[in-house]
Amino acid sequence: MKTSDIGVLIDRKNYSESSVILHFYTKSQGRQQFIFKGAKKKKNPLLALGIYEITFAKRPESELGIIQELSRVSGMNEIYDHPQKSLIAFFVAEILKTSLKQSNQDTAMFQFLSKEIISLEVCQDLFTYPLEFLARFIAQLGYMPQIESEMGNYFDLNKGVIVSQPTSGTIHVSSEQLEQLSFLFIGEGNSHFLDKELVRRNLDLLIDYSLFHIPGFQVKNTREIIQDILYS
Repeated sequence: MKTSDIGVLIDRKNYSESSVILHFYTKSQGRQQFIFKGAKKKKNPLLALGIYEITFAKRPESELGIIQELSRVSGMNEIYDHPQKSLIAFFVAEILKTSLKQSNQDTAMFQFLSKEIISLEVCQDLFTYPLEFLARFIAQLGYMPQIESEMGNYFDLNKGVIVSQPTSGTIHVSSEQLEQLSFLFIGEGNSHFLDKELVRRNLDLLIDYSLFHIPGFQVKNTREIIQDILYS
């Protein structure tokens, strides 16, 4: 049976000399995987975070659909023409492919991803985007930490709260870091986004926090590259 859907490309794996397996987060069915026969012989590249219309056939008993037609539905190109934006796209895609596992419709998540892709396309201050995206993604999944600066200057990664005394699993955070985190999650305080080193420290903090709280979350392949290119 021939079916169509819209999806964000989050992963690609080689399948044969000419074919690949593609993982999309789709509008109608959440995460889905497809074999795209002959993909390596196509002229059009398959782009991380590209938004595509997918026409496919899939048997009810199979988890793997077979793509019959694939075409990009957005005209956004700067992400793929700009080296730093392309790097950020791979960073975001790695987060999505490790964290989004559900194979059921989640319209709110699909709309969130579509909006984030547009945000990256038009973003000018690229060093802030990974931090801002990760904070919004954490909130979208429902894992938002409790950031209240008056509680102390230590962030408990396991509990996701600010505490006054250091213990195992806590990280010292400056008052500027707390202000920035408060701005990101609850819209209060000073953003301090002009301070690149501060942004880098909070990105590290939220990555470590996500490793504790978001099942499957990983950024093994892109974390160091992002640090070297955007914050060095």
